[in-house]
Amino acid sequence: SHGCCWARTEQTAAMKLSWCLLACAPVATSAELANGAVAALVEGLSDMADPGGADLNKARKFKKTHPYWTDKHIEERAAPPYTPPSDWEYNTKAGPVEGKINVHIVPHTHDDTGWQVTVDQYFFTDVYYILDTVIPRLAEDPNRKFMYVETGFFARWWDQQPQKKKDLTKTLVKNGQLEFINGGWCMHDEASPNYVAMVDQTTRGHQFLKQNFGDDAIPRGTWQIDPFGHSNTNAWLLGAEAGMESLYWGRTDYQDFNVRKNTSRLEWVWQGSESLGASAEIFAGEIYGSGGGGYGTWFNFDGSDSQVQDDPSRHDYNVDQMVDQFIQAAQDQAAHTRTDHQLWACGSDFNYQNADHWYHNLDKLIHYVNQNGTVNAFYSTPSIYTDEKHKAGLTWEVRHDDIFPLADNSHNYWSGYFTSRPALKRQVRFATNTLHAARQIEIFGNVTASEITVPTVRPSPPVGKSFTDSLEGTIGVATHHDGMSGTEREDVSDDYEQRIAESIGEAEDGVGVGLAKMVGVDVSTPLGHCNCVEGGSCLNMSVCAFTSDSSKDDFSIVAWNPLAQAVNSTIRVPVVGSSWAVTDAATGDAIAVQAIALDNRTLGLPLLYINHFNLTAEQEAAAVKERTNPATHELAFVVELPAVGYSTINVAKSTESRLLQHSSKKHGLKHKVHATATAGDDLVVENSKFKLTFDGTSNMLKSVENKDAGIETDVSVTWGWYNSSVGGCTKESADPACSDQKSGAYIFRPNSSTVFYPGPDVPVVNEVIKGDLVTEVRQTFSDWATHVIRLVEGEGHVELEWTAGPIPIDTPWFPAVAKDSSGADLPNIWGKEVVVKYATNIKSSGKFYTDSNGREMVPRALNARGPSYPPLVINEPVAGNYYPVNNMIAIEDTDADVALTVLTDVSQGGSSLADGEIELMVHRRIQDDDSRGVQEPLNETMCGCGDINAAPGQMGESGREGDGGCVCAGLTMRGKHWLVLGKKDDVNAYRRQASEKLNFPATLAFSSEKLTPKTPSASMLTQPLPENVKLLTFTSNYADINDGALLLRLAHLYQVGEHPTLAQPVNVSLANLFAADNLEITSAQEMTLGANQDMNAFQAKKLVWDTKSTHRSSRLKSFDRVPFDPADSDLTVTIRPMEVRTFLVKVA
Repeated sequence: SHGCCWARTEQTAAMKLSWCLLACAPVATSAELANGAVAALVEGLSDMADPGGADLNKARKFKKTHPYWTDKHIEERAAPPYTPPSDWEYNTKAGPVEGKINVHIVPHTHDDTGWQVTVDQYFFTDVYYILDTVIPRLAEDPNRKFMYVETGFFARWWDQQPQKKKDLTKTLVKNGQLEFINGGWCMHDEASPNYVAMVDQTTRGHQFLKQNFGDDAIPRGTWQIDPFGHSNTNAWLLGAEAGMESLYWGRTDYQDFNVRKNTSRLEWVWQGSESLGASAEIFAGEIYGSGGGGYGTWFNFDGSDSQVQDDPSRHDYNVDQMVDQFIQAAQDQAAHTRTDHQLWACGSDFNYQNADHWYHNLDKLIHYVNQNGTVNAFYSTPSIYTDEKHKAGLTWEVRHDDIFPLADNSHNYWSGYFTSRPALKRQVRFATNTLHAARQIEIFGNVTASEITVPTVRPSPPVGKSFTDSLEGTIGVATHHDGMSGTEREDVSDDYEQRIAESIGEAEDGVGVGLAKMVGVDVSTPLGHCNCVEGGSCLNMSVCAFTSDSSKDDFSIVAWNPLAQAVNSTIRVPVVGSSWAVTDAATGDAIAVQAIALDNRTLGLPLLYINHFNLTAEQEAAAVKERTNPATHELAFVVELPAVGYSTINVAKSTESRLLQHSSKKHGLKHKVHATATAGDDLVVENSKFKLTFDGTSNMLKSVENKDAGIETDVSVTWGWYNSSVGGCTKESADPACSDQKSGAYIFRPNSSTVFYPGPDVPVVNEVIKGDLVTEVRQTFSDWATHVIRLVEGEGHVELEWTAGPIPIDTPWFPAVAKDSSGADLPNIWGKEVVVKYATNIKSSGKFYTDSNGREMVPRALNARGPSYPPLVINEPVAGNYYPVNNMIAIEDTDADVALTVLTDVSQGGSSLADGEIELMVHRRIQDDDSRGVQEPLNETMCGCGDINAAPGQMGESGREGDGGCVCAGLTMRGKHWLVLGKKDDVNAYRRQASEKLNFPATLAFSSEKLTPKTPSASMLTQPLPENVKLLTFTSNYADINDGALLLRLAHLYQVGEHPTLAQPVNVSLANLFAADNLEITSAQEMTLGANQDMNAFQAKKLVWDTKSTHRSSRLKSFDRVPFDPADSDLTVTIRPMEVRTFLVKVA
């Protein structure tokens, strides 16, 4: 019977079934079997990272529109419908055909610069072979095309190529066969980075392309296929203002997708900025994928299983079936797509490692599909596709809303990663500030790379010549959407952190040299830093070897202000003892100083880094001694720093304790230590700006009064945690209420809306330190949830410095909910999503605002999305209302003219779940994986190890395999929230400038001995810039690429309508910007954001779309762009609200 079966039908290549199950009668035809095999194959292509995976591809069902050739008995078959060309050269010479469905075949690979393994591991095992096989395959056929995104990977490959292959690659780029899309160093995340980091990494990639390919490689579109949500800022700033004309992605909210697909509205014109309006619009949309989104299509030829077999003399002929299914898929997509043009993203994660698999089969499909003639297929790129969309001359929907938070099903909200891996998020934020300052200091200090003695051992692939180049690259690669998003494995996160730490040492060395030159001391003078590059040198936990050496009687600080306005900077440094004097090196005047005893919580932080595994008592004692902080106090003082400049401060031991009453010629301060209120009485602490009242019974903050505004508002601050779901039913959920979805690195899913107290329910403990300069109330909710509420004299905000962790794995303060087989209690191993909540009596009416990557504030509404969304069904009432908070979140009552904004120093998830409330998720520790591909619970430790309590070769409590060699505390985080409370206009004015101070603070360089500087203080500007303008970038790193020109960027801090005077266009003269004689700007050319094309030239040629707004919108009228005139003698630039202007400037 087996022979009978083989005589009647053929086994398809994809049908790896047990053929002995086949009998002569009944028997499935090979076409039927092939259909089933293809369906199984497509389902099997599911990539956990690609939303076009198994669930969505199950919807792809093909009909047999006609009998296939192999359906008939082999002796009854006529000539095959398709036969190979006699010379076996397939006709791929095709382009758009009017009147037909035009399928744009877009070959691509999606290459994560770190995820399950590190960026270098991916490069050497996967990415090298992608580029190395694509290039020769493109050269074989001038019609073939390929698009590439991640320049950080391409630079690694480029650096290892012989000149012959580089020349071939340049030819392919020039011919348009190899097109760079996006062009950034990576495909950055859109929820976690501040816009400064996004701009930096994009510019680095664009400058690499400009350096090696010139104008031939200017990216025309951006391709954000994998990020888990999409920001307005990415659309208008990193898209339109960067010279991009299209933006496509593969993930969008499932409710929005379903409505848009069925109304052919998956593409639109995105006007992401209210301030810039149509002048910064971009054509955008969700890739159709296999019918449910994603960044693949219905077939995949990356492996050997699926092939187009067109040789009738061989088994498994299936080309007629493949053409039929191709036509069906094209017709299906055409029913949901405007115009006759549709994009097929042919590729997925790390595809094309053997590019022959893809190109050989795509060549065949194009050849035979066009031979059939029903639809038209050809090799294309997103840029070609966008041009064809524009040529159609249609009127397109205008959309303003962002794509946050994204959900792929009723209980699957991708809002957990807004907080995941907070340490990496913080490191990227603060390293960005170090980079920002180092670039400035390099130019003003006239520092060359040859003067640097601490080069990065394993540098980023080079682009520029600066000592900041490697730091720029390591920060850039960490902005990846599986990097600082927190959705990578812990060892990959450690790798990002290590790379930044290694390269920041080189930048710090350059900062020391530059400051020494400017101050006027010998460049060999050691100027060190305490920027948390090492655990033993971290001001964030009050550890600094330069200031807490008990054998030293004095030290000096050079403080660099990177902001373009003079600021009063509060400096806090750890010391031994309380008797110190601080003086201004420029004037010799005493600076008011307060010594504050370090609390046990702070002193215990360095000890959390100890891995106690297998330590003897002697080793344990040695480890504790090594990690013990010698400091006993912090010195707090306020220094006025000049705009883009520095001041030198000398600190010396004194005979007077700064804990006691102190007087000087300029300042008279009185200090009291640990002053507390009588039990039962309310505690009141205040300074000239604010009065805080704490309830005498609960010890909780009760109210805040802004004295200048005359506003007193009920305000409480509480800690809590959500219990991470491990699957099940969500209380308060619409139907369906149940799901097996777990909370994890990507997904936030609490098992209820209940916020649990952080530990046993005991009264909050207060410790109060009052002083005329600084007043602190230290509050302890539990041993792992504490904060300090701080008032600094003269500051217009209330500071809350929070410390979260180690979050316990067990939950012993609740009764056990499970028992083992013997009846003994099992620990409550529950994931905990930790929040700080601010509750007020502000009538916010369910509305709040979050910033978009530090740029515009976006209006939010509880249980709703923006006007371009369909009515929202919320199945997760907490997670479905969470949004990324990069810099600030705000509520307001316009009738009462009162507003509250909470500023953050690191990106976090946040929301307003009840009237008058703001909550921010500051930390997460979760015990399960959410099945999105990382395959590891989010369970970080201070040591970076993860195999907690693992048996040899088994998984530990963090889901990582090992030998149990991790006995280490859970990750502990410390950060700051600044509360700005007052009248709306006052709050809006203050918060932008305060956010700059919080996120771009003074860079401090320390000398362990007193300095005698020749120039102890100076500003590099002729005058401070207007208070609504930021000096965003000033770097010489790309001077060699740009004929010696320096890169200069200015940014407006306010958005249209945010403030009556500050949110107006402002003029700045570039010619009169800098004070140094050798830095007079003599010429300026305005460029697009990545400094890779002339802005005026781009404005003249960019695509203009016919649009119609179909949604209710209360958006304000934007200001018109004012072109820059390079012939103007003052080189005056007009900057609109929110606008970023980029220039290449020549100096003399």
